[in-house]
Amino acid sequence: MTEILISIQPKWVEKILTLEKRWEMRKSRPRQPGPYRVYIYQTESGGVVGEFVCDTFAEIGPGEITNRELIDTRLTMKEALEYAGGKTVYLWRIRSLVDYPEPKPLSAYGLDRAPQSWCYVKGGDPDATEADGDS
Repeated sequence: MTEILISIQPKWVEKILTLEKRWEMRKSRPRQPGPYRVYIYQTESGGVVGEFVCDTFAEIGPGEITNRELIDTRLTMKEALEYAGGKTVYLWRIRSLVDYPEPKPLSAYGLDRAPQSWCYVKGGDPDATEADGDS
């Protein structure tokens, strides 16, 4: 399974870990075949606090965002439109969530810094990481 580490702000991590948020909006998505094991890096705390499986994406073109798509992202229409900036966005489905009892350091994933958005990781091998997905 392809492994990804994704950086998420604390307020959104909380909604994911309490199962309120079922889809994560991003400006890009992985191109490698899925499904994907996605490790959740909580910004500000500096630790990986859980993981989920993403087995599908929803692509939303410019001007196509509706309230229906936003229900399980917990974003307001204003937040979604500002984030999208008139471009295509992708909703990553969150399934099979695992909440870690203790945060894990980035070094456990072969990283010395968090990605701005997301990056590929493989078995903690720092030579196997790729560039940020939203850059």
